[in-house]
Amino acid sequence: MASDCISGATSLAQILHRRAERHPERRALTFIARGTEERKAHSFAGLDQRARTIAALLKSHGVEGDRALLLYPQSAEYVEAFLGCLYAGTVAVPAYPPDPTRLERTLGRLLGIIADCRPKVVLSTAEICAMAAAFAEQVPGLGELTWLATDQADLGVAPLESPASARSEQLAFLQYTSGSTSSPKGVMVSHGNLLANLAHIRGSVALGEDSCSVTWLPSFHDMGLVDGLLEGFYSGYPVYLMSPADFLKHPLRWLQAVSAFKVTHSGGPNFGYELCVRKATPEALAALDLSSWRSAYCGAEPVRAGTMRRFIETFSPRGFSPSALFPVFGLAEVTLKAPGPQGRGVVTLSVDKEALKEDRVLPLPAGDANAAEIVSCGESEEGYGLAIVDPESRDTLPDGRVGEIWVYGPSVAQGYWRKPELSEETFRARIRGDDSRQWLRTGDLGFIRDGLLYITGRKKDLIIIGGQNHYPQDIEWTVEAALPAVRPGCGAAFSVEVEGEERLVVVAEVDTRQQQGGAVLDLEAATATVRQAVNEAYQLRLHDLVFLKPGSVPKTSSGKIQRQAAKRAYLERGLQPVTEEQAA
Repeated sequence: MASDCISGATSLAQILHRRAERHPERRALTFIARGTEERKAHSFAGLDQRARTIAALLKSHGVEGDRALLLYPQSAEYVEAFLGCLYAGTVAVPAYPPDPTRLERTLGRLLGIIADCRPKVVLSTAEICAMAAAFAEQVPGLGELTWLATDQADLGVAPLESPASARSEQLAFLQYTSGSTSSPKGVMVSHGNLLANLAHIRGSVALGEDSCSVTWLPSFHDMGLVDGLLEGFYSGYPVYLMSPADFLKHPLRWLQAVSAFKVTHSGGPNFGYELCVRKATPEALAALDLSSWRSAYCGAEPVRAGTMRRFIETFSPRGFSPSALFPVFGLAEVTLKAPGPQGRGVVTLSVDKEALKEDRVLPLPAGDANAAEIVSCGESEEGYGLAIVDPESRDTLPDGRVGEIWVYGPSVAQGYWRKPELSEETFRARIRGDDSRQWLRTGDLGFIRDGLLYITGRKKDLIIIGGQNHYPQDIEWTVEAALPAVRPGCGAAFSVEVEGEERLVVVAEVDTRQQQGGAVLDLEAATATVRQAVNEAYQLRLHDLVFLKPGSVPKTSSGKIQRQAAKRAYLERGLQPVTEEQAA
């Protein structure tokens, strides 16, 4: 029956509408709090009707083919509005309301999105719409937009009878990139791209109507939106949605939901798994049953082999299967998931650190003191292609050489909104000597060995000092390991030019209250410890080390470190270092 709902469809809206007709009472979406408390639930019929109603509201305002900015907290109302856009033929632009506690940082991203996409309307809640006047004072042009609250029971319109027809090449939504290395760009995702990626995920992870998922990932980000939400409506299984704040406050609520609702499919970034390991107590573990969890993906940032091992060791006694855990490679430019099926579990390769500096891959025995352990993100799949390419010459590189990762496939998006030159360079690249195919340049560095893809870092973040390549995440991990006071995943390494030479700088958040035995943090001794660790590991002299208060290091919505933003803040003296008085 699932294939009948999907067969011949040209949009996700058509598929959801078919499911509502054939299985009206099946649960589609449930918003939960505190891990297991159900706050709002929709059957397929209920979700379909709400989407058709919002679509009618959009049509009454003439927004077909235009852009609608979605400003919602994590909620069922956001899902309703996004689907309403798909039903109406309106281009959805997922965003997030400015955070009053971090207004300067979050407002800047929203300003950039509005200026770039020029939406015709803003969809939001009544509470946020009531704040529109205050927003308009700080956001030029925002007051001129039409604000529509969609969380009211009666929207004053009759639901559309059925979704608007959609062509495969027609634009479905703009997914703004997380901005880990540059300002956010609007990735143009067509209906065909979305369906292709949903089919790709479904096939590679073996999802179906007997599956079940829970997600705490931000719904305006590609992983939270496409896999966390839309995949369930495509494949026909129930989705449980919780807020990121709920997870961050009590990380084990994620696993409590997996246990309570017999979830089969769920995942998140590396730091999510790490937090669960750190917060696990004997009492909390005793209440978990994770035996239903068949596919646990990990992506959105470098995947640490140590984190994966610790998660398996901690939770396998509670029924978690090691084969369920699998790293993934994804980016908004391919809608979400790039090639790489599940099935092998976590596969790692130990390689020589010195050879890696020269873009060579030299395997070493596991545990060797000179080895770096890198996690595989799978292999190429049918209909998709992977290549490792020299970014300068555009020649393909043989297995065992590090280069830029290029991909092709039906879920590769159409380009960047209103950026034709950058779109041509990024989405329509060609390998030298082969004009038969266009490739997407991912901007990620990696290599292929024995058919498996390994990611080493971001091209724009690569640190080159004295002609040697250094990956910032390696240096950041070394700093964390050397000094327990450094908050995990909250440091940034980059280079700055000093007297005509590139020099290494590290900024890192520290918790001055969490010292062993209650002792305060000795900043001078801590600095000496980190300098020695970096020098021993990489033969690098640390030009500057800045300890920061928690929450200071710039991150994307998905938790990626924004190293270039951290560098700009450092150069512009926009960082607030921890002082000796604060440490004491």
